[in-house]
Amino acid sequence: MVAQQVGHPKMGEEKMIIRSEKVRFIDILSMLLLRRPITSYRFVEAGDQTVADFGSTPGDFFVALTEIIQKALAAAYYPAIYIGAFVEFLLNFIVLNNGILGIILNIFRCKLVIPLNREAPNFRSMIALIDGRTELRPMSAVKSDDEEHLVDVESGECGSDVMPLVQQQYANASSYSILEVTMMAAKIAYENAAYIENVVNNVWKFHFVGFYSCWNSVRVHERGDLAFRGTEPFNMRDWSTDVNLSWLGMGAMGHVHIGFLKALGLQEEDGKDVGRAFPKTSPNATADKPIAYYKLRDVIREQLKKHPKAKVFVTGHSLGGALAAIFPALLALHEETEILGKLAAVNTYGQPRVGDKAFGAFLRASNVPLLRVVYRYDIVPRVPFDAPPMAEYIHGGTCVYFNGWYAGRIVAAGGDAPNPNYFDPRFLLSMYFNAWGDLFKGAFLWMKAGKDYREGTMSLVYRAAGLILPGLASHSPRDYVNAERLGGSKIAGKEP
Repeated sequence: MVAQQVGHPKMGEEKMIIRSEKVRFIDILSMLLLRRPITSYRFVEAGDQTVADFGSTPGDFFVALTEIIQKALAAAYYPAIYIGAFVEFLLNFIVLNNGILGIILNIFRCKLVIPLNREAPNFRSMIALIDGRTELRPMSAVKSDDEEHLVDVESGECGSDVMPLVQQQYANASSYSILEVTMMAAKIAYENAAYIENVVNNVWKFHFVGFYSCWNSVRVHERGDLAFRGTEPFNMRDWSTDVNLSWLGMGAMGHVHIGFLKALGLQEEDGKDVGRAFPKTSPNATADKPIAYYKLRDVIREQLKKHPKAKVFVTGHSLGGALAAIFPALLALHEETEILGKLAAVNTYGQPRVGDKAFGAFLRASNVPLLRVVYRYDIVPRVPFDAPPMAEYIHGGTCVYFNGWYAGRIVAAGGDAPNPNYFDPRFLLSMYFNAWGDLFKGAFLWMKAGKDYREGTMSLVYRAAGLILPGLASHSPRDYVNAERLGGSKIAGKEP
């Protein structure tokens, strides 16, 4: 990508969209062997300025690799959907009947529970089956030597320039750290509306505002905390969106991932200005399928009128983290100063890359307090691949990186987690070693950390998947919850 020129928006001229459904295997071979200009392929839609900027730049290894992955994900879509539905039904059937013995007993008692309603409050997604924890850990559970990290939101310290962003997370007017609430909110956002409402109202004792199904994604909003649902394990289209290299010029925002923009409500791919791509005024939408960005913006406005002293916290895991990062950027683009003035934290977990350097600079200039948390070799924060000049995806915000023993450190400004593009052979042994370590740690961590860290069979089976594809199991919200609780208040290093 080429940096945006100040005062010279290139909306419509600056875009690169790869239509993966049009890519043939012969095109992939051509990119690897013939080295034709990337913009000459029929599956690439590029703006005039982009064509001029790229010139004869050919498609490289990461572009070809991305399209191979896209083909595999497309082929696996329907099998994964059916397998996922069956697996979730079977596991819920076993859990709701209290195990195999319970199934037998319930048959004789004529009390067999058959989980046919996926919207029931006791139906769990694969995420909750892997990690069923719903309770928030109060600040009283934090060790006394961590008290130096605590600040009071109501005092005005949170969000100030005096206190480093990471330390600001260890404060909340409700006696819970911001990291704790945002991570748990991001985790339960994978569940159905009834499950979420029950947890928020009855377990957390917060006030549940609403659950919104908006085109390609689902949103949850609870008591000042806005959580975006992430990549569902069996939804190959979600995974396809994560790895997609396509981007769109968004004026002052820079170049932004087009798939995530679509999930929030992108109106035009080829408009001549950013106002047509994402107009400030809400376009028409149906009641059953509102447009995500505009619906959530209206909900926040309404809640701030009812609760003028409230703070806004935005969060998400995986794909949800990407949407959480872009949402406040759009608010800044539209000069929504009232909402931005109430924005206390934007915390993302296992977030994929969403834009270029200009996007990161736009977030900083707009005072968006983005904090990214990355656990070990989690594969998702390492996609889409950083493949300049075609797709210069760079993470923004402050990055907190946790290793396999939940020791956290702040990554230096402009840096990234180790093995940033995932396929670096120098990290191969380390990735597999870490996968084995995570499996053993998952089995025995509870003996040291307590019963809340005891993992069931499903969680250990999922960790075993990391022995095949290192980094896959590291993407589980379980490790992010563990990292926050066991090491979040003792993060090493200083923020830039």
